[in-house]
Amino acid sequence: MTTAPEPVTYGNWRKARGLGIGHLSPAQSLVLVGCVGVPTLASSLLGLIETLPLIGVAVVVALLLVVRVRGTTPAEVIVRAARFSMARKRGWADLSGGMLTDHPRGHDLPGVMAPLAPLSTDDGRGGKQGLLWHRRSGHITAVLRVSPLGVELADSSDVDAWVANWGAFLADLGYRPMIDHVAITTDTVPAGGSSSRDYIAERIDPTSPPAAQAVMRELAELTPDAVADVDTRISITFDPAVAPIKPDDLLAAAAEVTRWLPGVEQMLAPCGIAYNNRLTAEEITAILRTAYDPAARADAARSLTSPNRHELLRWEEAGPVRATEEWDLWRHDSAISVTWALTEAPRQAVISQVLLPLLSPGPYARRVTLLYRPFPAEDAARKLESEISNTVIRQWWNRTTQRDTTQRDIDDNAQARQAAREESAGAGVGTFTLYVSTSVPHADFLPAAIADVEQRAGQAKLRLRRLNGAHAAGFAAALGMGIDPATTTGKARR
Repeated sequence: MTTAPEPVTYGNWRKARGLGIGHLSPAQSLVLVGCVGVPTLASSLLGLIETLPLIGVAVVVALLLVVRVRGTTPAEVIVRAARFSMARKRGWADLSGGMLTDHPRGHDLPGVMAPLAPLSTDDGRGGKQGLLWHRRSGHITAVLRVSPLGVELADSSDVDAWVANWGAFLADLGYRPMIDHVAITTDTVPAGGSSSRDYIAERIDPTSPPAAQAVMRELAELTPDAVADVDTRISITFDPAVAPIKPDDLLAAAAEVTRWLPGVEQMLAPCGIAYNNRLTAEEITAILRTAYDPAARADAARSLTSPNRHELLRWEEAGPVRATEEWDLWRHDSAISVTWALTEAPRQAVISQVLLPLLSPGPYARRVTLLYRPFPAEDAARKLESEISNTVIRQWWNRTTQRDTTQRDIDDNAQARQAAREESAGAGVGTFTLYVSTSVPHADFLPAAIADVEQRAGQAKLRLRRLNGAHAAGFAAALGMGIDPATTTGKARR
């Protein structure tokens, strides 16, 4: 009697903790220590009665930092609300780019995507490629269209090999200093069955045998009504400032990026990813135009096949004509969007198909972007050793204060040491996050679309947080066009 082999599982995602107290960051821990130490010192100098107002303020601040509701502290909500209110007061939450609007920088996209500018360059193979230049950071992003191989009908050994090679690909990024981050984006848009029937009918050769035409028409009629368009892209963002030989100008930087791209593309095939092509500037414009205005999808698709696509797909028309950000959603042209960000990776080991519920098509348009930022290979070991030292210090503090060590602390220590062992064996180290956005044509569909995303995230063992007060920025990050919120806020460190 033979038994089926146990499925291979994957895990050990660990959140960097630093030297904070409990779940607090180092800065929050210093504030908490100040909330305890300052009133204590003041009461010894001035007396208890005189320090009661200061004690009250310290207690309120401590509660705002410590208390968590659904994984978020009141202090974080207050900061987001204050920033959103300031943005609305200054007019940053509204965009109007109509024909009669005085908009001196009409080529700019909304929000955090405003610094992006397109570059059309030679791809080194006799064709053209589109690059996105971030005018503020100097980063240059190339977008690759790919077709991942399905895992449902693949042999388990092939799937394991693909995952292992993907791990090797991520590890190799640590030895490529120019690569700042990589984003993998999957766009799923529902489409009616009639579009597939029309597609087949238009391509039936009238000179073909009648029997062949009859078979194709019968297959077209049997096409299910629930079909979807799925587009998968990998965007690679380069930082020319850290190149081995720093480029002198933008032209030299684009040439350096073009030299690096073939080596990255060749590493995708062993990962179960079929590389199709590099997107041109017109194709990038069509994707952005469709994302901001889903009703223009058919027009954008026709424009791509037109001989005059350079005139039909201009960068100044890539952004929305009108957009308004509210606290709990973002309105842009013909759609309303809501965006989530990852707050916690799966706690348990998972199988390779864990993300299928979130990536598979559904009744509403959905976009999922996994953003990975590699640590340079020379810094990875130092980073992991620092994390181990932090766990040792936390254990010493628990013993000193006679606090019981929790099971989560024990597991966190074991995961930190396991990560260090794997890195010493050649594994890559980096940080990753995930953004999910859904778009609907009318507000009546929004509750069902939100429930659909959150249910799929639960099936994928992910914990997501709705980006209230920052849906426009989250939407930009989910596009996978070289926008990394960590870079935008200045929190990313190489």
